[in-house]
Amino acid sequence: MEKAKKKPTLWGNVKALFLGVMVALLLVEVLLRIFQPFPFRVKHGKIILPANQQITHQNPGSPKLEPVIHYTRNSIGLRGAELPKQPEQYVKIITIGGSTTECSYNSDSLTWPELLKGKLQQHIPNLWLNNAGLDGTSTFGHLLLLQEHMLSLKPDYIIFLTGVNDMEENAMGGFDTYHSNEWDTHNLKSFFRSLMKKTEIGALAENIYRYRIARKQGMTHRIVDYAKQRQLIISDTDMQLQAEEQSRYTGAYRKRILQLDSICKANGIIPIFLTQPSLYASFTDPATGLDFGNIQTTKGRNAQLQGMILSRYNNVLLHLRDENKINLIDLATGMPKNSTYYYDYTHYTSAGTKVVAQIVADSIGRFIK
Repeated sequence: MEKAKKKPTLWGNVKALFLGVMVALLLVEVLLRIFQPFPFRVKHGKIILPANQQITHQNPGSPKLEPVIHYTRNSIGLRGAELPKQPEQYVKIITIGGSTTECSYNSDSLTWPELLKGKLQQHIPNLWLNNAGLDGTSTFGHLLLLQEHMLSLKPDYIIFLTGVNDMEENAMGGFDTYHSNEWDTHNLKSFFRSLMKKTEIGALAENIYRYRIARKQGMTHRIVDYAKQRQLIISDTDMQLQAEEQSRYTGAYRKRILQLDSICKANGIIPIFLTQPSLYASFTDPATGLDFGNIQTTKGRNAQLQGMILSRYNNVLLHLRDENKINLIDLATGMPKNSTYYYDYTHYTSAGTKVVAQIVADSIGRFIK
């Protein structure tokens, strides 16, 4: 007689499921190492500059942008002309910031750094200016970018546009701990984090997490029809309380700005900082006639509250200008509150980049020798 087959036990099913999941993850890891379909900007605690890119975007649905957007990155991964063969004969300027510096919805010739270059070349013919803006990066990322990539280019000046991506940031992308490549085996949680840092699956998970956080905070690109946005009324007391809570973050933000300033100066680079302009404010829009104050911008916040919060970070720069004599252009004050110049609340239209370039060009002369 045939022996009766043993019925699978619960423990046997769990082991089989675990083995199946591990095999599947291993296959995904191998496939991602062979072919990586996602162009990450941050991977394993490092800034990745996407070199030699040529991308054509269709207009995302805004009459305030070009019908077709041409986006190019050169051989060193920046937007702009190639580095000259004799760079020491040129005045070299690099712009660093997040998406409001990268200007990914503006063609190469219409980003504010490129327009600024055209204005400055009238006075500095031997000028090389490149755009190192990276979508989503805060001053945590700027510090890495500066040390890992920019110092070796030996620029004469670096222009930093900071603020909006640093709002309520303790460690963007986990840069404070993620940058270490050492294995941590103190406990299972630490071992799992170390494993994630060294795998393609971990890099994918990290970037998905960062994107979700940015989307929750309203920091991703989107075309906004301001007239169709919900109204959100928040009491003055609640807004003041939330604005005051920023002191938990602004102290560390101040230290990072001073770090950027000191690293540049220690390497013979003159840093120039810009305050962050936006439509986060209570005002009547000249273009639409709308009152922006109560327009809901993110979950639980309106434009007025977001403006109060962002102003705390801009004020850090203003205070450092007065107390520590950092080089500062107050772009936030100079940029008009007008939706003609924005396609959402922080990103510039084709008309907006021209205004930004003009304001910076008009003010930068006192810093450039």
